[in-house]
Amino acid sequence: MMVKWNYLNWEEMVERAITFFKKIGHGQKVVLMHHGDCDGVVSALYIAETVKEIRGRYPDEILWVSTKSYKLKNEKALIDHLAPDVLLVTDLDLGKEPETLKHWADVIDNVFIYDHHNIDGSYKDAIPRSIEYLNARMLGIPRIWHPAAYFGYSLFKHFSKNDYPWLAALGLRGDHAFDEYEELKNEIRDKFPELLKEIENEDYKNLLEKLVYFVNAGFFHNPNGEDNISFKVLQKAMKKNDYTFVYSNEEEAASLFSKRQELKSDIEKIYDGAKDEAKIYEDIPLLVYRINTPHYILGVIASRLKDDHPDKIIYIFNQFDDEISGEIRQGEKIDVNLIKLLLGIGENFKYISVGGHPRAAGCLFPASKYDEYLRLLEGRIHEFI
Repeated sequence: MMVKWNYLNWEEMVERAITFFKKIGHGQKVVLMHHGDCDGVVSALYIAETVKEIRGRYPDEILWVSTKSYKLKNEKALIDHLAPDVLLVTDLDLGKEPETLKHWADVIDNVFIYDHHNIDGSYKDAIPRSIEYLNARMLGIPRIWHPAAYFGYSLFKHFSKNDYPWLAALGLRGDHAFDEYEELKNEIRDKFPELLKEIENEDYKNLLEKLVYFVNAGFFHNPNGEDNISFKVLQKAMKKNDYTFVYSNEEEAASLFSKRQELKSDIEKIYDGAKDEAKIYEDIPLLVYRINTPHYILGVIASRLKDDHPDKIIYIFNQFDDEISGEIRQGEKIDVNLIKLLLGIGENFKYISVGGHPRAAGCLFPASKYDEYLRLLEGRIHEFI
């Protein structure tokens, strides 16, 4: 098997995945690892159910990864300990970790990865031939990246009569891509019109957005990679085929509500503080704000501030232990490829990890390097603008 790059279309890519999954044996130890946000959770649910359809039981272990631990130190050690026959990975940007991929290729017989983050030609050499690596950006179609939730949805439809379209819509909305899928959107309008009905006097616009907020609460709330509450709640909602379970008072769902309320309070406090504490540059279109919270809400704060500052690049930082996490966004009047901006800084700066998309990206680096990083950021933006 070799890494295929020039796919004719999305269907060919999905067929390659189907071929891989059909070979999973009943007696093999299967480990599934996924990103912990809404897109990653939905993708993992579809993949877990696909494995169950094929061999009659779920993956033996399901691990989730929080963005703040994106270097995967603990997760990689756990995978080594579990010694799976099959490793399934979804929604994690691993093309930039050739040593990890090489190690997995050496010690695990069957490795499958679906990702949708930015890639370039260097990935061809970074990905071992024995690993089945799929990424919609391999299609080379502008503005097509097919979030992990859409991959899971496309895969699962081949193995089950009920494809749970509301679940796919949830994952796509979580990755800000729902409007790009008109066929699915029309199906939601027809079968679940209440999900798109506008809601007033709430911080979400409709029920679909409310679902995203609740599922992401399990990811953003003091993430430690141990309590996969969003997956557990959404899995029960899937089994019931009832999305309202996610925000009900039943069982684990009540925990999501509690996390959501605490996050909402913290977000409002930090957002209000930005009015006085954020640094707004005069010579470059940049707003920088360093916050202090145990929750991973940098992206939420950045997204809200970009709406208030449409002519600025918004960069929010928070320290976790001895590392700084950063999330970067841009207002609607700014047109900068943010992942290229961060990778450009990386030419003179060593990240712990960096990844994302042209309009939303993030990174992790040592806290001791914060002032140095800001200087490089300022200089790089001068070059870009």
